[in-house]
Amino acid sequence: MKKNTLSLSVISQTALGVLGQLIKVARLERRLSQVELAERVGVSRHTIIAIEKADPRVAIGAVLETAAVLGVPLLAEDTAGLNKLVNTVASLTTLLPARSKRKTQLNDDF
Repeated sequence: MKKNTLSLSVISQTALGVLGQLIKVARLERRLSQVELAERVGVSRHTIIAIEKADPRVAIGAVLETAAVLGVPLLAEDTAGLNKLVNTVASLTTLLPARSKRKTQLNDDF
């Protein structure tokens, strides 16, 4: 059985690689082993290895939690910055038009 492979753009591959390296550097700066970090995050050592190697198959929640545990900023430098971003996004979503109702017709032409 062939595994599903995710085809990433160059920019996505690069961003994932940079994030993996930032996480590895932060772990090493804090003198944590992969096992210790895995225990703090609640994942296996193999997941930490995959995150640091920029494996795109790792669940985004695991990557985000690993970054949070190590203090690696993603969307904002701190809680205040993240709250500001949350409020900005909330304001922007109020400007979006309401979803239009479309009637869906079944296509019986097989």
